[in-house]
Amino acid sequence: MKAMLLHGLGQPLKLAEVAMPKVGPNDVLVHVRACGVGLTVVILIATPGRVTSYPRIPGHEIAGEIVAIGSEVKSVSVGQHVTNHFYLTCGQCANCRSGRETLCLHPRGNVGAACDGGYAEYIALPERNVIPIPEGVSDVEAAVASDAIATPYHACHKEARVGPGDNVLIIGAGGGVGIHMVQMAKLCGARVLASDIGDDKLALAKQWGADELIDARRGDIAPQVKAATGGKGANAAIDIVGTRATLEASVRSLAVGGRLVIIGAKPKSVYKDDPSFMLDPGDFLHRGLELHSSRYVNAAEIALTLELVRQQRIKPVITQTFPLEKVEAAHELVRNNATAGRIALVIE
Repeated sequence: MKAMLLHGLGQPLKLAEVAMPKVGPNDVLVHVRACGVGLTVVILIATPGRVTSYPRIPGHEIAGEIVAIGSEVKSVSVGQHVTNHFYLTCGQCANCRSGRETLCLHPRGNVGAACDGGYAEYIALPERNVIPIPEGVSDVEAAVASDAIATPYHACHKEARVGPGDNVLIIGAGGGVGIHMVQMAKLCGARVLASDIGDDKLALAKQWGADELIDARRGDIAPQVKAATGGKGANAAIDIVGTRATLEASVRSLAVGGRLVIIGAKPKSVYKDDPSFMLDPGDFLHRGLELHSSRYVNAAEIALTLELVRQQRIKPVITQTFPLEKVEAAHELVRNNATAGRIALVIE
C-alpha cells in the first residue's frame, strides 16, 4: 500500500510502498478515505521523544471504511465507516473508566506516533479507538470532527463552561480548531470575541459567527477585549495559540471570576521561544480566576460531536484538501500559519 513515511525527527515525509498492516484479534483494518491535517501532527513529528520508532506513518484524524476485523472484535463490523480516538490507552485504569482517557495512567502513546497513523491507504486500529460515523456525515467531515470539532466541544462544555450571554475570547479563532471553537461557543449561547492575525482568518471567523473581531496586529489584545465588553472583560478566554504573549494577554482579558482554558502549546523544542508565562497569584486570587487545561476529548465526546455535525448544528470548515502525496505542502502551510480553517487529505 502507499504511505507517507517519517524516517527521522522533523524530517520531510516520503511516499513509499509498504506492507499492509497486521490485524490482531482486537483490531480493525480501515481503508482510509480522509485524514485531517493540523498543528498537533506538525508539532508531534518534530518533538523529541514523541515518535517511538522510525520509520513511522503519521496522521491521527482518520476516517474510512472497515474492511477486516479481528476475531475478538464485537462492537463494529466490516463495511462500517469509522473515525478514531487519538490516544492509545489501557482502558482499565481509574481515569479511563471514568471517561478521562486522555489522562490514562498507563498510556501507550498516540496514533501516528506509537503506532502507524492515517497518512496511508490502510490502518490497523484497536477496536477501543474507533467510533462509528453516523449516516449523513462524510469521511472528510468525520476526520476533521474527531479532533478539530471535538476539542471545541470539550473545551466549551467541560472547561470553559460557556453559557448564554457569556463573553468568550477565542485566540486563534481563524485556524482549524479556532473556527470550530467560534461555532461551538455560539452554539452554547456566547457572544464571541474572535482574535487572530491576518485578514482572511478574521473574515472567516466573522463569517462563522464571531460577534467582535480582535485584531492582534493592533497591539495588546486585553484593551481591545475590555473595550468590546464595556470594561468588564471576558467570562472565558480560550487560547489555542499558547505563546507567552497570548497566555498573558488572556489572563489580562478576563473578567472577575473568568476562566482561562489552554488548548494549544508551542513547545520550545520546536518553536525556540519559551511559552512559559507569569501569573500574579495575588491578582489571580483577588479576581477569583480559574486556569484550565483542555487535553483533547474522550471517545463519547467524539460520538456526540459527530451527532452535532449530522444535525448540521456545527459545520466542518474544510478550506483545502490535498492528495496523500502532497502532505508536505499541507504541513508547510500549517507550520507557517498560512491557512484559515481546517485542511485535510483525501485519499482515493
